[in-house]
Amino acid sequence: MVSPRYLIGQGEKLSEEIARPPRGMGDKAHPYSFAEARRRLAPMWRSAAAAIDELPNLALPCGQAALEVTLHPSYLAKSYYPANLIRELGLSHLGSRAVHIVPNKVVAARAEESGKAQPAPVLFLAGSADSLIEFGEVAASWSPRNESVEEDFRRIESITTPGKNRLKRLTERFAGRDTIPLEVVLHNPDQSLNTDIVGAFAEFMRSLDIWFDLDRRRQVGGLAFLPIMAAPEQLNDVLDFAFLRVLREAPRIVPFDPIIRSFGTAFPVTLTVEDALAPDLSVAIFDGGLPDGHGLDQWVTLHDAPGVGAPDPAGQRHGLAVTSAFLFGPLKQGEALGRPYANVDHWRVFGAGDGDFEAFDLLDRIEDVLSSRRYDFINISLGPSYAIDDDDVSPWTARLDQLLAAGETVATIACGNNGENDRLGGLHRIQPPSDGVNMLGVGAADSFGTGWKRADYSACGPGRSPGYVKPDLVAFGGSHGAPFLALSTVGPLKANGTMGTSFASPVVMRSGAGVRAQFTEPLWAPAVKALLVHQATGDEMLRTEIGWGLLSHGLGDIILCDDYEAHIVYQRLMPTTGAVRLYLPVPDGLTGNVEIKATFSFYCEVDPEDAINYTRGGLDIQFRPDTTRIPPPYVSGGKLITPTVPASDTFFSAKNFYATEHMQRDDAQKWETALTRTKTKRASSLAQPAFDVSYINREHGHSGRRPANMKFALALTIRNRSAKDLYDRVIVSSGNRLQPLRPRAGVQVPIRLSK
Repeated sequence: MVSPRYLIGQGEKLSEEIARPPRGMGDKAHPYSFAEARRRLAPMWRSAAAAIDELPNLALPCGQAALEVTLHPSYLAKSYYPANLIRELGLSHLGSRAVHIVPNKVVAARAEESGKAQPAPVLFLAGSADSLIEFGEVAASWSPRNESVEEDFRRIESITTPGKNRLKRLTERFAGRDTIPLEVVLHNPDQSLNTDIVGAFAEFMRSLDIWFDLDRRRQVGGLAFLPIMAAPEQLNDVLDFAFLRVLREAPRIVPFDPIIRSFGTAFPVTLTVEDALAPDLSVAIFDGGLPDGHGLDQWVTLHDAPGVGAPDPAGQRHGLAVTSAFLFGPLKQGEALGRPYANVDHWRVFGAGDGDFEAFDLLDRIEDVLSSRRYDFINISLGPSYAIDDDDVSPWTARLDQLLAAGETVATIACGNNGENDRLGGLHRIQPPSDGVNMLGVGAADSFGTGWKRADYSACGPGRSPGYVKPDLVAFGGSHGAPFLALSTVGPLKANGTMGTSFASPVVMRSGAGVRAQFTEPLWAPAVKALLVHQATGDEMLRTEIGWGLLSHGLGDIILCDDYEAHIVYQRLMPTTGAVRLYLPVPDGLTGNVEIKATFSFYCEVDPEDAINYTRGGLDIQFRPDTTRIPPPYVSGGKLITPTVPASDTFFSAKNFYATEHMQRDDAQKWETALTRTKTKRASSLAQPAFDVSYINREHGHSGRRPANMKFALALTIRNRSAKDLYDRVIVSSGNRLQPLRPRAGVQVPIRLSK
């Protein structure tokens, strides 16, 4: 019998630390001269000053007002942050978001984009109300002290005060009620737990006779979230508060209810008596609990989160099906249940009667658990019921991204079953917290055979940027034609059909746990995440519907290599200085084309108040097909250029990353926490090929600190149709530094479903 060709490990042994590669920075073409910018902006400064002057004093916390400063689309990069101008005018940074605008003028190099909306950064800035009013009077004749301030001023496209668009669309959910439950988001720079702004807002609410609840206040980064109850006619008054970022309807919590709770004929299920394959793995499911007598005690420990209300029968049924999906995958009538990969803590966080502001309470319960213990894997198949906005972030997303930033946990999050909702209004898009950058948002496919597609109910992307590719993956979640079979009743235990992203999500977590359970070597969370994304397959043109593609629930499809191919995993710590060169083990003697698929993954800290600059870290990845030689000098722009590093070739680029044309010129994909791409090269062009990987960092959209011990992973596949024995040749060509991962004692070789 042929030995199984397991995933190859220790790719990091083919790496070395190098100096940070040089980065070319050409001369910037500015759309406006200083005189032109001052002429354009002076009326805007006057209008902003007049708007500030009309605000009630109680709406200006500590005498401070807020501005929205939109930069020209040419200035998206962190190096163009107008720090000198901000200091000159005595302003402070509150946050940022993205906007799409048609600029007044385009630079010559982008003249073809004239009349097209382009992405631009909006900066939220704060300053003394009196000083801003005074500056509005002199802006037309103002002259800065130095050229650096002048340069910053030229980058501004428009200036205004925060407007009515901060109120998000209200539904008919509370029609007929005198007051509406609302979630308020305040700019509240997190400096020694600043309470001045929240206190000023509370005083302002009292002056309007509006109820608020400071006990439910939540600080996440530089944003404060708290609930209020206001009458519809009071909302314009609430919007007067200068530091208000967003005002939106308080979301209800849905356990991402199945489209149909159960259908088809229920059939009896007999549980296996085997213990979990890897009891050392720690796994948690946050859901609605389990019915009494659920019968899963051998593998499941049920916990009630502190403060949770009485069990809700619908939530318990949901929790049973979700837990079944993780333990056993999609069931098949007449087939014995498989052995679970790991035991699981099921945390009941959803209860009956949580009220209008249940989203605050449920997030508290999840946070309390994750702050007190570490899990290798978690799954969340419930969440707030609003589709994401590009310009803002949910407290669920922001807080979970913060809790997961250390890169120790693989989190799978159901994207929601709102995929058939209004597309024009964006109500079909993924729901928080599946838009997080440190988690895997999971959508549903209607089947797992040939001809599969996104289930109609499954929420769509894109996500925000960073976090653009959403859902990250889709997995089988069931459909009318092919229901997802899961445990549904107890006493006796039975199963029947259901469908929803709630069940696709734990299937993906099951696959990740299966990868970890199969091998003795530890695989980091970034490596598991990279492998899951890497092995997903699907049409790139459908990225906004299926993300990176469909993940098979067959473990063999993820960890076994076929003829003509080799899968290798690299796990590295990013050095505190310099960069890393990762050599690709392409054997000598190959002919024809070599297909290279690479998937990078890492976790990072986030700035919740900076939607457009949300991630604090990124990877600058340069592919070098031939590291054995440095190109000769050449002339460019009348200058002699003498290269100091091997030539690079495009691999990851915005052009093949973003779906929309106006984003393809941006380098924002460098700030994404997961990237995958396949490229084909002639074997003759490859000589010790490598990826040079540099860590780039920022805070609040400009330069920031570099974290220590940042983990990242690369999943790599090499294919060549001339070498059936490529797997063995890759190992030999590495000098046997690469070795197949070792399976745990007694585990069975998994099957491949894709063959």
